[in-house]
Amino acid sequence: MALPHESPPGTESPGPHAPSETTPLILTCSSTEASGASASFANGYIDLDSVSTQAMVRQEAALVVSSSVPLALSSLLQSSFHFINILSLGHLGANELAAAALANMTLFMVVNAPGVGLASALTTFCATAFTASPDKTLVGFHLQCGLIAVTVHFFMVLPILLRIESILLALNQDTLIASLCAKFVHAQLAGSLAWIYFECVKRFLQAQGHMKASTYMLLAVLPIHLLNTYLLVWSPILGVGFLGAAFANVITFMAMLAGIIVYTLRTEARETWGGWTRHSMAAMPQYYRLAIPSTMMMCSEWAAWELMAIAASYLGNVTLAGQSIVINTCSLTYQIPGGLIGAVSNRVGNLLGQGRAHRASISANVGLLLGGLAGALGLLFYVGTASWWGRLYSNDPNVVAAVALIMPICALFQFSDALSGMSGGILRSLGRQAVGAWINLPSYYVFGLPLGLYLTYGAPNIGVIGLWIGITVAATLTSFGQSMICLGTNYAREVDRCMAQVDSSRVIAAGSSFGDDSQC
Repeated sequence: MALPHESPPGTESPGPHAPSETTPLILTCSSTEASGASASFANGYIDLDSVSTQAMVRQEAALVVSSSVPLALSSLLQSSFHFINILSLGHLGANELAAAALANMTLFMVVNAPGVGLASALTTFCATAFTASPDKTLVGFHLQCGLIAVTVHFFMVLPILLRIESILLALNQDTLIASLCAKFVHAQLAGSLAWIYFECVKRFLQAQGHMKASTYMLLAVLPIHLLNTYLLVWSPILGVGFLGAAFANVITFMAMLAGIIVYTLRTEARETWGGWTRHSMAAMPQYYRLAIPSTMMMCSEWAAWELMAIAASYLGNVTLAGQSIVINTCSLTYQIPGGLIGAVSNRVGNLLGQGRAHRASISANVGLLLGGLAGALGLLFYVGTASWWGRLYSNDPNVVAAVALIMPICALFQFSDALSGMSGGILRSLGRQAVGAWINLPSYYVFGLPLGLYLTYGAPNIGVIGLWIGITVAATLTSFGQSMICLGTNYAREVDRCMAQVDSSRVIAAGSSFGDDSQC
């Protein structure tokens, strides 16, 4: 199969998308082009991909960085809703704050985290379908599969959420905290479903190059969320106290979903939605082959974080306070590599769909370089601010000292975590989520967490630093393993696999058969 970079300039006549100096880097084939014929892609990209490797690196770096900014801002805005809730409820009392924190953790681990994992398969399917398939409604077909997957998951875990108070009491949780937590969870259930639908549509749009869509929606919704939180929690007329924060979340998440749907309908992205079809059910086995390992891959680290937080709670209030400050800081600083990861994942997927193997490999390698750079900047930030960062959160000198103790080892974690996230994002764009899952699970649950618990509570007895050493070892193992896979990937072969997956999806969408077992 002739690849774009293998065709010397001038050997073929320009195709229907012959690029000019103003042609964007992300292009799609016309409806007259065959999805599996890489030669037709080469015709359209011969000028773009005949440049030197150095020029290609500069182009990819500029595109990825510019695309990552709205994605990072979007993630930051989305996480700010939780921060606003906690800030508001913290003034109601310690029990309310603890119950809301427990409720949010429950919803995140049971609904949101698996939902994001299931939705992340859309990065693979939609990005390649958008650039490879002559029928653009195949992108919308994959969105249907994602919506079905997250809906099925929500109703599977719904009985657990409805019985959460009994479960918490069985785990010896305080009676009042368990009751308040259950009320908060039940009040926010509808909003949680809207939240994971929003995640699906967001990935559907990002695969088509609409990186700013979610940012626009969240910027519009943020002031509404601030106003509703005040009115429903504190207003003497409308305020209902503790549950007001949950109701504010439901309104916010519903508004996010409605806004991004309206955005889709008002842009050319609506053309990729071909309407609901029963054939999407036939595609679910193919979808789950990527979605389930993707969920395992992403949730393994998130679950490890929650387990580490629980383990730290037995080390005393001062240590727990310091740990909470550092974890909150980690969630803020991760937005920079997180934005880069989203941009690179979609870019590599688009390039594979265009049959541009050489540029896809360049983009992936640039992503690893940028991920390492973002991790290095994080490392410098944590080392440089360790002595005083805790004062931004607390006036207690013991808490400030605890933060200063944790920050240096957390600095090492930042570097490994950024590289781990980037390499994982590249694996998702390649459709190799299963490889990432097999690397993540043992790294965290065979090596990292057991080591951290031993160092913290075993013979070394070094306290909370042991937990951070353990999770840093896990992130380092994950980043090394995944990066080696990415660097050793044969992108020409990945193009073939992606074209086969797109062809298989087209067959299923047409209702001809169940397709083959090819995966991207």
